[in-house]
Amino acid sequence: MKISDLTIEEVKLFCRAEGEAEEDILFAAIMDAGKQFIQSQTGMSEEEIDTKADLTLAFLMLAADMYENRTYTILTSGKTPNINPAASAIINQYCRIIL
Repeated sequence: MKISDLTIEEVKLFCRAEGEAEEDILFAAIMDAGKQFIQSQTGMSEEEIDTKADLTLAFLMLAADMYENRTYTILTSGKTPNINPAASAIINQYCRIIL
């Protein structure tokens, strides 16, 4: 299955999200961000990522992580909150080193 063929309902099902219609806006944003993240990480176009079946699974896993961890900081085994790794990876793609 291609990433572009996935529907909001299929992504919600993979994420085990309950069927609230209000969440459709959230899932639309997650899907857009997930596609953009994969394109940025791979340098591939939307058409190219659709030719790689394994990227569909990676996209679903990324969407599930984005859904489950919707805050900028997350708690790990310690008491100190850490920056959400997905948020950090997305932001770091756009960092510019200024010397």
